[in-house]
Amino acid sequence: MRSILCSLCILVSTTLPLLAQSESGADTGKKFARSAWFACTSIPDGLENPVKVLTGDEITKLEVHEFMTSDPVKIPEDGMIRIVREVSDLEDPKKPKYLVLAVAEIPEGVREALIILVPLPEPKGTLVFRALVQDLADFKGGDRLFINMSNTNIGVQIGKTKIAVPAHQSKIYESPKLSKPANMPIIYQFYHPVREEWKLLTASTVVLYPTRRQICIFNNGSRIGNVKRHNILFPVRVEIPEITQ
Repeated sequence: MRSILCSLCILVSTTLPLLAQSESGADTGKKFARSAWFACTSIPDGLENPVKVLTGDEITKLEVHEFMTSDPVKIPEDGMIRIVREVSDLEDPKKPKYLVLAVAEIPEGVREALIILVPLPEPKGTLVFRALVQDLADFKGGDRLFINMSNTNIGVQIGKTKIAVPAHQSKIYESPKLSKPANMPIIYQFYHPVREEWKLLTASTVVLYPTRRQICIFNNGSRIGNVKRHNILFPVRVEIPEITQ
């Protein structure tokens, strides 16, 4: 089990000029020197999906999902990845511009990153998401990533392993080396801030797959002492060997 730092990136929104655009989505078969994937805790009403992703000076159309990660995109040299929306220029209607809906900065040493999009309760300028950046270096097949965005502590027990996930922190459960799927009991608890006691959130049996990673995000509920849980599936890329004659 490892503790992983999640950095929150909300930068000043901008309007960008028209850039080169790729009509196709990210190619899952492509291999980049540095790659990033998107996941979305919920999709705001009216969001154009596939979204337009700006990396460097190129726009790529990419579909984002609530319960599964997207295809990968290339991390540019400056590490800046933006989701943008095309708008008309009032001064020149034939010359569209782009409003920035979300922005994330990937640290230089991160080769694979997950960008979790969380809708803002109230838009900040043109921004509609905050972007949570997670380094995937230690997130392997069969593992589970717990991200606690709530204001209380979360406790998780998988089999005999107990994991404490403090408020606004994250932890990775490192599964045993798997050669095939394995059943495992799992219990989620949260600390009730008013009653000052641990309360059961859910308990069930899950299946750990060597070809899958699972992300579990905890958010504040609609009232004190209420916690919401959101699961996102993240498949592991399987290398296909080349056919030799």
